[in-house]
Amino acid sequence: MTRRNPVFVAVAFAIVGGLPAAHGSDVAAGIEMVRVPGGCYPMGSAGYEKHELPVHEVCVDSFDIGKYEITQAQWKAVMGTNASKFDTCGDTCPVDQVSWLQAQEFVRKLNVQGGGGFRLPTEAEWEYACRSGGKRETWPGGVSAEQVFDVAWFNKASAGDRTHPVGTKKPNGLGIHDMAGNVWEWVQDKFVSPYPASPTKNPRIEAGGEDKRVIRGGSWNQKVNYVRCAIRGRYEPEFVDRSGRIGLGVARDPGS
Repeated sequence: MTRRNPVFVAVAFAIVGGLPAAHGSDVAAGIEMVRVPGGCYPMGSAGYEKHELPVHEVCVDSFDIGKYEITQAQWKAVMGTNASKFDTCGDTCPVDQVSWLQAQEFVRKLNVQGGGGFRLPTEAEWEYACRSGGKRETWPGGVSAEQVFDVAWFNKASAGDRTHPVGTKKPNGLGIHDMAGNVWEWVQDKFVSPYPASPTKNPRIEAGGEDKRVIRGGSWNQKVNYVRCAIRGRYEPEFVDRSGRIGLGVARDPGS
């Protein structure tokens, strides 16, 4: 598998020789997407957290998802400022310290400036992609608990108490990086627990439950059980985590 060096972000969006910073259209063109073939899978997990129950079959259509988490360079080019706590980590590090509302504003501006089509993934899409297309994987790529360090920046001190450049750990089976650790990623859905019985086809949960939005994947700060594909967190849409643990990835429908 050919691995794209994430340093391209710094090159593409830096101010070099007095040239102006990139526009949102440049950012949109530079976001590398991975096609996720549609299918059905058992969403959730038994034996861990109660919010991951019940395990239930969900089907999703094919979609595209970002190969990397949104970087600080990409965020700055679209939003004009850097929201990150770990701003000294550099342009290729994931943006952190953003709320769900700010993530939605980023997507809105990206679409206005770059041609449209981007959105946050649904919770069902995110877990399906994390599991390399709905496989029975606890951690991305089917690694064991002892191998999670191969695919994730996590466990606080082991991660140096900070984020790291995207794409520096191994990808999962679809070639997607950092779906475990580095930063939590906002998804579209409201948090409902236990999982609702319906819909089972392309679920997008906007009613019921708590007035909070879901985060997925864990961060540099979490222990091994909290960077699993099934782990769920949630915060109010306006919440900004001052510890620098929450960022985002983007999705897109094929042909958008």
